[in-house]
Amino acid sequence: MTNTVSVPDKGPTFMAVTGVLSGIAFVLVIYRLIHGWTFRKAIYTDDILIACSMTVQIITTIVGDLANSHGFGRHKTDIAKSGGNLVVALKYFWLFQVFYKLVLCLTKLSFLTFYLRIFPSQKFHRICHLTMGVIIGGVFGFVIATIFQCVPVAGSWEKTLPAKCINNAWFRWWWAGYNTASDIWICLLPMPVLARLQLDTVRKVGVMLMFALGLFVCITSIVRITALVQSVATTDPTWGSWDALLWSAIEASTGIICACLPFLKHPLKQLFPKLFSSFDSKVNRSRPTYKLSALSNRGYRTHPNGEWQNLESSKVSIGSIDAGSEDVIVPGHIMMKTDISLKTERVNESHYP
Repeated sequence: MTNTVSVPDKGPTFMAVTGVLSGIAFVLVIYRLIHGWTFRKAIYTDDILIACSMTVQIITTIVGDLANSHGFGRHKTDIAKSGGNLVVALKYFWLFQVFYKLVLCLTKLSFLTFYLRIFPSQKFHRICHLTMGVIIGGVFGFVIATIFQCVPVAGSWEKTLPAKCINNAWFRWWWAGYNTASDIWICLLPMPVLARLQLDTVRKVGVMLMFALGLFVCITSIVRITALVQSVATTDPTWGSWDALLWSAIEASTGIICACLPFLKHPLKQLFPKLFSSFDSKVNRSRPTYKLSALSNRGYRTHPNGEWQNLESSKVSIGSIDAGSEDVIVPGHIMMKTDISLKTERVNESHYP
């Protein structure tokens, strides 16, 4: 039986935090898939990608827990006497970095394919496809570099081996910069399109805030960068890199959660019907509506009392619009016509959550 002593150990905190966040993410992904099949009768590419991301995130969480159970979160000098194994802990830490990057890649692609499904603009589609190429190519390169950061590969966790390794500090800074920049870009990408939507101010702001939920991912990514400062400078990797490990796991789960939040509209509407009805009535009151009419060209004349009188004319209502102008008939049988050119953006509402 191995004798162990009590030492400072942050491992249980990691397991608790990541367990809760991964559990929330898992429930939301399951709900998103059920929502898609129930309301849309279809599961789309973005749904499949977020489900794949969740699957890899479960593996990532397990690997992170194993790293902590073998010594991560403890000072390296305390690992052996507390029953851990430094080499095994570092091996799981190396493996965690690989799966973590795959989770973020799949989540980013889920966001982008969701954009492709919602916004029909061909120009916007080209930008999304270009961004997807940058994400896939970039993450592929970083994953390969993570796997082969040392040659032989075992040098990443077995520090006694005569291995050649890349500058790990610079490599991690490059990844942090690339990851954070791509998060911010993906979050802001739909904003110009949303700003041009023909919606009242209240609804437009609401839609933009919903899409801005991705900012939470950006925040966790930035916090992770602050943790990275200590991680790259430490000579005690299992202790000094623990914060970076924790925030990496938080970032991965938060991304999945944010990708699923827009699909909570229906249950929230059922839970808070008064709130949503109040919102809808406020929106409706802020939207002036005018009739659009098709008029015959037989004309109008003025009645002796000054009112306009229809001369064998027909008037057919063809719809309504939130703002605009109708043709005006003035006395003397002169028709004044105003042409209005509108540039609008549309969304595929049938594909909307």
